[in-house]
Amino acid sequence: MDRWIKYQDETSGESDASDQQHTKYGIIRNMFKAYIFDMDGTLVDNCAWHVLAWREFAHRHGRDLSERQILDWMGATSAYYMNRIFDREVPSAECAELTREKEALYRSMYAPHLMLPDGLKEILDDAMRRGIRLAIATGGSMDNVDFILDGLGLRSAFTTIVDASQYAHGKPAPDCYLTAAERLGLKPEDCLVFEDAVSGIRSGKAAGMRVAAITATIPRDTLAREAPDYLVDSFRELWAPLGLV
Repeated sequence: MDRWIKYQDETSGESDASDQQHTKYGIIRNMFKAYIFDMDGTLVDNCAWHVLAWREFAHRHGRDLSERQILDWMGATSAYYMNRIFDREVPSAECAELTREKEALYRSMYAPHLMLPDGLKEILDDAMRRGIRLAIATGGSMDNVDFILDGLGLRSAFTTIVDASQYAHGKPAPDCYLTAAERLGLKPEDCLVFEDAVSGIRSGKAAGMRVAAITATIPRDTLAREAPDYLVDSFRELWAPLGLV
């Protein structure tokens, strides 16, 4: 499968090779008014530490949780995890307390390793120069968003932040991305979603947005089956189609 999937098809009719190359590598940026980023596994490559934190959390509560289970649930809300870990409907107050415990574990584990994925800073800088708005739509907590944005010095870059407390249904439902578009004052088709998980791709597509999938967490073949609009192994691979080179 070609990494550009639908995008390449849109340029395949160009008659002149140089024109086709120019169109192919300049169109994506011009198509969108906003980039909406998933956070965990996309904006930061932190999923390994979430896996470690979830497994340690489950162990402390006498439960067994596999890496495969965690990755399959990636992108879901904390309540989704808690209900499955404890095999019952966890009341909201109890869920909030358990979530604080787990997320504190995660932040303590990940803090020494906090960094942007290769090639992402250039995409963010280019978007801000060109007036493309930046948003986050995550199944995580605002404490975790603050931890990432403040730790990386990105607070001023993102005009809209949607965390798990601001919508009803977690991914793969489209709620988080539709909420972000509404807050941005944009139509879904004006937004490009960046995702790393199956549930996130489904969420973005259900919202009526195009989706760029990054293979940071899930194998390429698994993500390809979800037919994202763009499929790459790193943000650096998006420099050309976003017009950065």
